[in-house]
Amino acid sequence: MVDLANKKIVDLSRIMDPTDPNHARETQWNKARGHIPPAVIPEEEIKVEPYIFVHDRCMCEWLTMWSHAGTHIEIAIHQYMFGATDIPKKMNYSIIDIPPEKLCGEGYAIDMTFVCDEKKEKDMSIVQDRWERFSVSGPQVLPEDIEEWEKRSNAHIEEGDIVFFYTRNEVPNIPIIPEKTAKYLIKKRKIKMVGTNDETIVYGALGHQYFHEKKTPVVEMLTNLEKIGTQRAYFFISALPIRGIGGSPSRVLAFVDEIIGEEEKNE
Repeated sequence: MVDLANKKIVDLSRIMDPTDPNHARETQWNKARGHIPPAVIPEEEIKVEPYIFVHDRCMCEWLTMWSHAGTHIEIAIHQYMFGATDIPKKMNYSIIDIPPEKLCGEGYAIDMTFVCDEKKEKDMSIVQDRWERFSVSGPQVLPEDIEEWEKRSNAHIEEGDIVFFYTRNEVPNIPIIPEKTAKYLIKKRKIKMVGTNDETIVYGALGHQYFHEKKTPVVEMLTNLEKIGTQRAYFFISALPIRGIGGSPSRVLAFVDEIIGEEEKNE
């Protein structure tokens, strides 16, 4: 049993503020997703429409938003690309189907900055493919890189852990998590959830697909992961209990012994 009573809390969720005229503007999309923004930026499509609920004499709101807005969790049905009818059984697994015990647990925030700093992709055809699809050109994060992080951090990923990845790099020199590493994390390390901050490290298309095929919850657009450092943390991920959706905006919290950088801020 983990005692959370004396832990400090790091909020790993991005604030969504539809009252801010600069919310999710193209400059923010460029930083997070690459140099060519889409015609419609889904992050902008959040609408809050207040109204008076007469029976209770109070104000309520109609909320319209993208299911993958801000920090969000996603699951298998998100990966299905052929419409809402005749969904295969292995992919018909939505947010409501995630067991509660998978939405919380111990694990690590893993800083993969050294991968970009110390490795360069030599196969230019791979670099070109990544650039065209993801607008990134960094190297792959391989199983041996994760084991190297464990060695450098004096840490050990345990079965059933939650692992969140980030780096301190910027587009386009950010790494990709490929299918090989996704298989390693699921089959060998037996993690129960994976996540990224989505600005400095991304999933490869096949890696992303593999996590979903194995019904492993995927969290994206995390923030403040550097405040966890290498210490073991306890994570809690909320999700809207709605059947049939493949993604849900979420509040993600980390319970830690100390918040990295907090002392310097207070001095």
